Amino acid sequence: MRKKQKEEARQEELQAAGNQSWSSRTPEKEADEAEQKNIRGSGVDYDEYNMGLTEKLLCCVLAMGCLFVVGFVFYQNIILAGLLSLFGLKYPKIHKKKVIKKRKNRLLLQFKDMLYSLSSAVGAGNSVEKALSVTLQDLQQQYSDPNAFMIKELELMVTRLSMNRTVEEVINDFAERSHIEDIQTFGNIFEIAKRTGGNLIDIIRNTTQIIADKIETKTEIDTLIASQRMEQKVLTVMPVGLVFFMTKMAGDFMKPMFTSGIGRVIATVSLAIIIIGTLWSRKVADIEF
Repeated sequence: MRKKQKEEARQEELQAAGNQSWSSRTPEKEADEAEQKNIRGSGVDYDEYNMGLTEKLLCCVLAMGCLFVVGFVFYQNIILAGLLSLFGLKYPKIHKKKVIKKRKNRLLLQFKDMLYSLSSAVGAGNSVEKALSVTLQDLQQQYSDPNAFMIKELELMVTRLSMNRTVEEVINDFAERSHIEDIQTFGNIFEIAKRTGGNLIDIIRNTTQIIADKIETKTEIDTLIASQRMEQKVLTVMPVGLVFFMTKMAGDFMKPMFTSGIGRVIATVSLAIIIIGTLWSRKVADIEF
């Protein structure tokens, strides 16, 4: 009887510990753990991003809330504002694209640092296989985050090389999963050089310099247009603030806009112009190389 009671107490303790660890988990932690698991295993496809249910709900609530406020400012009607807020259900797809793009940009910058280190290691007389291990050690010293994309990718490459995979296979696998043109270009050039027996040291050094210059140019352009992007955001919000201010300060003057059919048509056209202008300005500022 006493033994059975001890077993039941032990099971309750384990269940309580499991519930406590589960309650401390957040969607962000789960996403990070899943991503790192993919990197250690088959590798991450950087063109894919699985949003958790909590993240999707949060995106929808924020987008629908903002659209409801904008709709109420322009229409002063809860029903019309509610109909406008339904477009916020499409925001998770937009957010997903933003996350994928941001992740690719981070990977590309880390890849540039990896190229410099790899070029130096190969130039010092190391084989490419050995140079990848040296590069991994260099990046581990440079980055304070042990879960940086490039560190995990190099760990995966070194692990696969120890399993008798060729260096061309591991580099091309990473290039294909990255879906980044510069990384894919490097993978193709490296494979051709390795197959034809070219001078790997000069090829890696020249390719590294070209790709690094291109990445730095893009970074400089992004820095220069950062202020214009902020201005674009301000100009997007200003019409909404102006309508709200005029409604509060001159309600009688703005009343026909909210009560007549023509006024609501004008409000709808104004909203459409704001949305088109916002999308167009973002398209202009989004420079692709």
